[in-house]
Amino acid sequence: MTEPDRLAEVRSQIDAIDRRIVALLAERQQWVLRAGSLKTDEAAVRAPARVEQVIAKVRSLASEAGASPEVVESAYRALISAYVSLELDAHRGAASRSENPELLLQRALSSADQGDALVATSELSQLLEITSDLPLRLRAASALGELLIASARAAEAEIVLAAAVTAADGAEELDDVDQAELERVIELLNRVR
Repeated sequence: MTEPDRLAEVRSQIDAIDRRIVALLAERQQWVLRAGSLKTDEAAVRAPARVEQVIAKVRSLASEAGASPEVVESAYRALISAYVSLELDAHRGAASRSENPELLLQRALSSADQGDALVATSELSQLLEITSDLPLRLRAASALGELLIASARAAEAEIVLAAAVTAADGAEELDDVDQAELERVIELLNRVR
């Protein structure tokens, strides 16, 4: 068997494993969403003590299975962060779509300050979808752009920032605060281009 044939066989095996992993992730997601529906507030959803309990458990399982505990921990931290974001969205439900956009921005900025970039990114993206208020859009785009740039997602940041600049270009006039925010958005956009 040639080297490319062996590599193709290895990749085929990896693809088969990925199908099983994704199926298990879908099953896990259903249980995560069920757990989220039973929680009373966002602190219960975030549950940092439970996160650390799960991390300790999977590190132990990794050692038993002959896997790298560091790789498994890293994968689970990303997985848990994504599921927390999903669970928060589900927990908030339709209420977040009808809530005050300014409060949604403050919650997103709080998530970012707490180091939960995934949740903050999700909340800011949601805010950009539901509000037409230009000053709020500029603030959200600026914050989201910074998070995406910090996460090495420059292409996504460019899209968000360019959309905000385009929206502002169509505005009649902006006050000084809004103008400063627009300049920040343009500065970030120039950084990723």
